[in-house]
Amino acid sequence: MRVLIPTDFSDYSEAALRMASELPGITDAIILHVAEGKAGGKAAGKLEEYRILLSSHGISTRIRIEEQVAQPIETTIRSVAEDERIDTIVVGARGKGKVGKYLLGSVSDNLLLNVSRDLLIMQYSRYLKNSSQPEIFDNVLIPIELSSISYEIMAFVKSLNIKGQITLLHVADSADHAKIRLLREQLKDAADLMRNGEERYSISVLVLHGERVKTILSVAETLQATMILLSRFGHLDYLKQAKIGSTVAGVAAEASIPVYIRYPEFTLRMEGRELLPSEFPLAEKLWETYHQQTANPEMDRVFGAFAEGILVSLARCRRHSDGCEVDSVFTPEAYRGHGFAKYAMDALIDSCKEEWLYMHSTKVLVGWYGRYGFEKIPEDALPKTIRERYAFALGNLEGSGVVPMMRKPGGL
Repeated sequence: MRVLIPTDFSDYSEAALRMASELPGITDAIILHVAEGKAGGKAAGKLEEYRILLSSHGISTRIRIEEQVAQPIETTIRSVAEDERIDTIVVGARGKGKVGKYLLGSVSDNLLLNVSRDLLIMQYSRYLKNSSQPEIFDNVLIPIELSSISYEIMAFVKSLNIKGQITLLHVADSADHAKIRLLREQLKDAADLMRNGEERYSISVLVLHGERVKTILSVAETLQATMILLSRFGHLDYLKQAKIGSTVAGVAAEASIPVYIRYPEFTLRMEGRELLPSEFPLAEKLWETYHQQTANPEMDRVFGAFAEGILVSLARCRRHSDGCEVDSVFTPEAYRGHGFAKYAMDALIDSCKEEWLYMHSTKVLVGWYGRYGFEKIPEDALPKTIRERYAFALGNLEGSGVVPMMRKPGGL
């Protein structure tokens, strides 16, 4: 593990640096100082003192000094992290409830929101306690949501040389006893996967109902956890391309113990398939912001893209008396940018490929639909029922920004 430790020589940053040696698997450390002008002899001497300290723990340690220029300090930190291929950035926190602004202004807050590396937020209050206290990874609380992201987090923890207690916590949305029991069984299965062949640590599981941030912090206090380790975002946050999940932001702001924020490396679990008629209300809910489309089981086949089991994109094939029309291809704005529509269209084409398919495409999507075998056709080549849907254009579909297209059976 390669670690970056920014410092301005404050008590908070020095505490973070001194505790960094407790990171399991740490092999290299870069101590970074962003100086206003050239660093003087006093600063250089202090940096060398830090280097010797970390080196005494068997960590290969270098000093890097960057002169502050026009860009914000946090931008320099992120740039150095990229340049040095850093795994984890270690920062200090200024007591309970305050992510430490230990450099200038909102530096730590900016890192919390924007860094694309793991981030370890150390607590200065912990540093002030006696030296006999447990190390930060001795009793770790790991809140998980049982998605692909959670399993990446567990694989990451398993890769570390941790010895001690691990508690997997799932905070449920529902207080329903049957759902709680099912979640507990799923969490036990996850713990078994993590425990497989490992004797270095023991694992326990908890499933509780409540407000997420408050529940996590309460459990951490009850268990006397030495660290909270959680993903930077949950799967819903990731789908919506949030910079950071609301739960982890709340925990980072309120925790009184170190918080390790993992930037997960994972692939969403995706599925493209036809919806059952009983699932049509899910489609109509998604279509609420798209002309409030509805699904008719007597006419429609609806296909969806599911990310981690959540419906994120749709495509419809509607059978008219004189032909099949593909329409209502839609991904809500919150879920755009991942290419989800492809999964819905792939499923539609795979199921309807032996039909003559017609559609009205917007000009900008002609090329995209062309990949599925659709070709531009004259307006009068559309089946009458489908053509009349755009009768308002008065025969001037092109002027309306709409292009008639057709796909032959078999297609590509």
